Amino acid sequence: MKNILNFVKSYSIAVAVPVLLILVLLLVSPETRSWGAVASLLQQSFAPAILGWGVLLSMKVGNWDFSIGARYVLAAILAGNLAMQYSLGLIGFIVLAMAISIALGFIVGYTYRLLRIPTLIASIGLMLIFESFTRIIYDGGGLHLTAEYMVLGTFPWNLIMFVLCFAFAYWLYYKRRLGYNVRAVGSNATVAQTNGINAEKTKAMALIVSGVFAGLYAILSLSTSGVISAVSGTMGSASTVFDAMMCVLIGMAIAGKGSVIFGVYVGAIITQILKMGMMAIGVPTTFNKVIIGIVVVLFMVASSRSDLIVKLKAKLFKKKAAA
Repeated sequence: MKNILNFVKSYSIAVAVPVLLILVLLLVSPETRSWGAVASLLQQSFAPAILGWGVLLSMKVGNWDFSIGARYVLAAILAGNLAMQYSLGLIGFIVLAMAISIALGFIVGYTYRLLRIPTLIASIGLMLIFESFTRIIYDGGGLHLTAEYMVLGTFPWNLIMFVLCFAFAYWLYYKRRLGYNVRAVGSNATVAQTNGINAEKTKAMALIVSGVFAGLYAILSLSTSGVISAVSGTMGSASTVFDAMMCVLIGMAIAGKGSVIFGVYVGAIITQILKMGMMAIGVPTTFNKVIIGIVVVLFMVASSRSDLIVKLKAKLFKKKAAA
């Protein structure tokens, strides 16, 4: 009984927050007042959560990887067009998407390790290169998938794929040596190094493995929409990265003692609720990215400068005591 109570306490905040926000959304937006709309919202969070798990590995180990959005676009365009061009079918599309995405992850990981420069610089440089390729290949036409390649975007296949990805992410993060090394380096790289964990290698491996999740994200998101465009403008893929970062930062903030893998999915749900809420109250799409960017920055400050939060709480309590 005690174990059950501890389990409930561990996940209480992570479950309560999205439930309350969904109720608020149902009150604000009449169009969403149905169980079908709620089910659709939960399904729309599948793909962002998958990409978020890839970003989680990098962020937890101390990487700043801004290339994952461009990698997803490039892998999706190449895999989809090649699969249709050579009539490879759904299996061929899946294999190509995963292979290309993992290969791009290797490029990022080994570029960081060989050049020994910060991941922020390496990833931004490669992001610009990958974005350019999306505008060059197939004359910048992007991709339009046919219906036979979009099976995984329909229920219950999208749910099955999500559950399998969730199980894989949990297994990798909590049950494998890589996940342990990532958590150890993220907690204290110096202590991890003295205990025989190669921090540089672990960071490179996190970048490589993120390619697996980028490939899975490409498959599920393309199976849902069927369309993807070449990246327009410089750093046009950054919005995808910030969306994933928002899922991770919210997930880490509300996971508590529960699984951060589940927390990232909750973060994806909250992100979708915020987007739908802004649309419901008439906030222009242009300002959506601004608001998401502000939320990401605030969560970054909260996670990296916890001392500021402690000082702010101390000041507030002092004022209350004086009053």
